Amino acid sequence: MMTRIIFALLIVLGFTRCTDDFQEINTDPNSPTSVPTSYIISESQRQLVSQLLGQSALGEIGNHYAQYLSQNQYTDVTRYSTQETSFYGLYRSGLQDFQYVIEVNTDEETRGNASASGPNANQIALAMIMQQWGFLNITDVWGDVPYTDALQGSANLSPVYDEQEEIYRGAVANLMEARDMIVEGSVTGDLIFGGDMEMWRKFANSLILRAGLRVSNVAPDLGSEWANEALNNQYGVMTSNADNAELVYAGTGGLGDNPWYTNSLTRTDYVVSEPLIDYLQSVNDPRLMVYAQPTANSQLSGDLVYRGKPYGVTEEQAGLTATADVSFPGLEYFYSPTSPLTILTYSEVLFNQSEAAARGWIEGDAADLYRQAIIASMNQYGITDEAAITDYLDQESVEFNASNFQQSIGQQKWLALYYQGIEGWSEWRRLGYPDLNPAPAALNASKQIPRRRAYTTDEFALNREQYNDAIDRQFGSTGDTIDGRVWWDVQ
Repeated sequence: MMTRIIFALLIVLGFTRCTDDFQEINTDPNSPTSVPTSYIISESQRQLVSQLLGQSALGEIGNHYAQYLSQNQYTDVTRYSTQETSFYGLYRSGLQDFQYVIEVNTDEETRGNASASGPNANQIALAMIMQQWGFLNITDVWGDVPYTDALQGSANLSPVYDEQEEIYRGAVANLMEARDMIVEGSVTGDLIFGGDMEMWRKFANSLILRAGLRVSNVAPDLGSEWANEALNNQYGVMTSNADNAELVYAGTGGLGDNPWYTNSLTRTDYVVSEPLIDYLQSVNDPRLMVYAQPTANSQLSGDLVYRGKPYGVTEEQAGLTATADVSFPGLEYFYSPTSPLTILTYSEVLFNQSEAAARGWIEGDAADLYRQAIIASMNQYGITDEAAITDYLDQESVEFNASNFQQSIGQQKWLALYYQGIEGWSEWRRLGYPDLNPAPAALNASKQIPRRRAYTTDEFALNREQYNDAIDRQFGSTGDTIDGRVWWDVQ
């Protein structure tokens, strides 16, 4: 594992040092003290964020299920094929490597050397927060998954699947613990906040707030408790776009580039969906020109056109629309070497505060917080024309509807979460909005938008007892399908 991390980091960070320095680092790649934890933190962040938000199986699934993207050629994912996706790749790389960071900063024999990358407590806190973010994404996708027994490697080859409620409770408790253990001092190797631990405290609280809203339909009292914990905590939540959690890419080539951009160099798989572009155009949303590029043919003619690709159709039907006549994702924020992968934003925090106020959990003007959330999303993408933003906000279809806040927040939050596929899909499942139509050529039994991902056949073969317990507990006789609902997915 350590050899792999060293090699990857040389690529990602453009690491260039004299031969003596490299030999010092590479002397014993299996020794816990031979690799500075700053390098492991960088690579673990890149791996975990790329797997959940980048051009990967999960990044692709989330963006397709939320109908942000359509498939240009091979349309199986937008048609809800049941191809397998395993969560163990996430466990074995980023999550396990963050566990290593925790262990070497805890062990009395190694914590001294590890502190060269920052206070031990802060490295542990950073690793714990990243792990909880990862686990919450994983359980949102699959439902019950290993949590308490996770990351034990060969010491436990049959981990128990924890119930999703217990995963949420455990993750929130760990986020609080991590937030509160932070001390003065920064951490090197942090690609998200540059080692600023105050930002990590805000991020932890913002994740707790997100968790509170996620369980709002199934456990409203618990959700209110978590929301108030986050908002009333002395360290606060995100308060501006400067606080946004993003993985920044250096644009140095290879693993140092945004993975969606890297894919676009040789392939044309992903284009903006027709449902998204049609809606953006229907409300004159200024984000259209940020979220999408004009079609290639319209750029040649000089008469710019934005057009989405039909969603969830057969490959033959998809082929009827030429690639040059559909819009690819916007260059600056999504399709360039240095485009960041966005983890959580100030805009989302404001939407969550608006909903908390609408539910009566906190004091505050839900409508005003909703407007602030939309403005924050616009500003995030460099849209600052006050007149244009006001015109957008004053449209009847955009104004806050207090009698159906789920619809107002669901629609606008969906737009703000563009390219945060898993989160956009999860919020659609929870809020029930926007009103997305299932793929017309759907392949799954229900012909509806999937509510989760199924477990893999390897799990059935290798961890059958725990697999069967998890399926029986969650879905009973209906079995392990993409149409089953996870614990929080009730309406």
